[in-house]
Amino acid sequence: MDLSEIKKIRSRQITALTKNGIDSVEALAMSVPRQLEEINGISSKASKNLVWDAREMLDMSAFTSAVEIREEFDHITTGSEEFDNILGGGISTGRITEVFGAFKSGKTCLSHTACVSAQLPNDHGGVGGSVLFLDTENTFSKAKIKRIARRFGIDEDEALRNIFHARIYSTDHQLQMTREAEGLIKEKNVKLLVIDSLMALMRSEYVGIGMLAQRQQVLNRLIHDLSRMAETYDIAILLTNQVATQMKGHYASNDAIGGNIVAHGCHFRVQFKTKGFSANSSLQRRAIIVDAPDLPPEECEFYITEAGVADDTDIKYPEITLKKARSAKKKGKKKSKGKSKGKSAANSNEKSKNASLSIEQLEAEFSELKMAGFEDKYDELIEFYEKNKDDSASGAVYSGGLTNDFKQFLEEKGGNKSSDIKDPLAAIEQRLSKA
Repeated sequence: MDLSEIKKIRSRQITALTKNGIDSVEALAMSVPRQLEEINGISSKASKNLVWDAREMLDMSAFTSAVEIREEFDHITTGSEEFDNILGGGISTGRITEVFGAFKSGKTCLSHTACVSAQLPNDHGGVGGSVLFLDTENTFSKAKIKRIARRFGIDEDEALRNIFHARIYSTDHQLQMTREAEGLIKEKNVKLLVIDSLMALMRSEYVGIGMLAQRQQVLNRLIHDLSRMAETYDIAILLTNQVATQMKGHYASNDAIGGNIVAHGCHFRVQFKTKGFSANSSLQRRAIIVDAPDLPPEECEFYITEAGVADDTDIKYPEITLKKARSAKKKGKKKSKGKSKGKSAANSNEKSKNASLSIEQLEAEFSELKMAGFEDKYDELIEFYEKNKDDSASGAVYSGGLTNDFKQFLEEKGGNKSSDIKDPLAAIEQRLSKA
């Protein structure tokens, strides 16, 4: 419902509330009057009246039979079926999910996986929306997002365009950008908000027992703001959290930092554990449901891979969609200028036509190159093909350099001698033309 539907609300108040991310009756009804007083143009008396009027409009001032309570939550796949199962389908919308664990336990890997899987349609494990990523540790990786996107069959550039990243430098900045995030939820069709990680900055700024109470007050406000946003806009909120080692007699254990504020404020709490004594000894990880409103305390095993969270380390990439190459097919060939260039242009057009006819085959070939482990050459080949496929007749030469293993691969696939291979794509196309 629009704010203008509230009786006695003034236009300047609507403007002030909208600028601070409160752009609906639902968002206003779940707000705290005391916090609204901090907004310029909203007085103490007006803040309380506005919130109460909004609650009246939504029947929030009356009790409802439990039969009428709606519990309809969507879920975002984690990338692991086993992990999804113990979460009741995946990362839930409308609620907060906290994942905590030691370094390299897979928290950031899960965050990146969810950034991509949230963009999938509902029938493929996603929610078909964009993502807001608050990065407090400078751990966001575009390269990882691209690999995960390839795995899920999403165009890499499209996946990145649907992720809105903010590098966070202080606790105050974190609070500010959380408020800014609320204003973008409807505008950008946001379905997932990620904070990686929740306590990193607070842990460094509020040091010592003397600042504990102040830190917990700030944290309490942040958690309540996130909970309100999750319920108001039905979005999933994923928080990663660091741990502290606690000594229990002769034994030590890791527990999430943030105390009872975080423990009570998050709907789902999941602990990640590594396998063995070293985080590098295995890519296998264990997820444990520590707390959940409607789930048993189960656990499962999963793997962290180059393409996100998965059930095993054998990642199979589907055929790559060369978006630029396909769009280039639809463009007309450039008109030749001058009679002397007529024959050359005709040959170029003919070779370009032949190349465009085998784009699907080239995609499969590129996928085979990827699986063969030539990742550095793989991206270079795609870029080279997109730029030069229409000019192959004019002697475009690939100058990226070739490793001996890569030359051997092309010899096997294209039947060329390594000394003759100047353009890997020409070798591939030659093989395809003989097929």
